[in-house]
Formats: sequence, C-alpha cells, structure tokens
Amino acid sequence: MNVKLRHHSGQCFKQIPNFVDVLKMYSNEPHAWTAMYRGRMACFFGICSLWPGVGEAWMLTTSVVEGHAVKMLRGAMRYFDIAMADLKLHRLQITVNVNDGLAIRYANALKFRREGLLVGYGPNGDDHEMLARYADVISESTKTASP
Repeated sequence: MNVKLRHHSGQCFKQIPNFVDVLKMYSNEPHAWTAMYRGRMACFFGICSLWPGVGEAWMLTTSVVEGHAVKMLRGAMRYFDIAMADLKLHRLQITVNVNDGLAIRYANALKFRREGLLVGYGPNGDDHEMLARYADVISESTKTASP
C-alpha cells in the first residue's frame, strides 16, 4: 500500500538508510498503532520503552492529520494518557524537527513541554526540540478537570 506521508515524516525514509528496519522494530512494540480517519490512514505512532518509567513516543503523519488535527488530537490525548498509565511511565519524551511547525504545535497541545534544543540532532543535521510530558502533570490536570 502506498501512503503519502507529510514532508517531515517522509524525510525519514530518505535520510535514515535503515528506516524500514527501525519501523519494523517499532511495530513489534506493544504500543504501536495506526490511526484511521474515514477509512484513510492518518498516522502511525507508538511508544518505545527506554527503561522502567521512561518512554519515547514516535509518530509518522499523513496529510489527513493536517485537515483533521483537532479530531486526531483528541484521540492522541486519550492514547497518551492511557498509555502512560498502562506502561507506568513518569516521563514520556519526543523529539520534533524545529522546522515542522504543525508537529510542534501538536506536541504542545498533547501536554508535551519543551525541554531544550538538540542542535544538529536530525539525520540531515536539522535541529530538533526535546519535549516531554510527565505523569504528575497529567494526574494534576485530570484532578482539576473532574467535577
């Protein structure tokens, strides 16, 4: 099946020689999913456990996300809240290319907080932001949202 990824997601295949192998490894993780919207693939995402209590999220997106970001955001928020609890994570981190404005806005909306700039981190030398969300922040926001 041919899937048209957004520019920054698609660049991974061009810039990382063994990216298909990396995706195969990710797909073997228990928290790896494909999100569909009206029968179309919207994104592929998941969490890799780094060590007890810490995970790293990853996501490849298609153009479907651009047109339905709010709907996709609601599902992603539920996923990350549930996955952090299921995996007993106190920290979930993600790196995002600084040139991918949509991904940075999306990460911020998903309660990921900017921790710093990773200069030259990308396979082509692009800078990336390190962002993370924390279990105590999630649990506090859940408490304040409850009646």
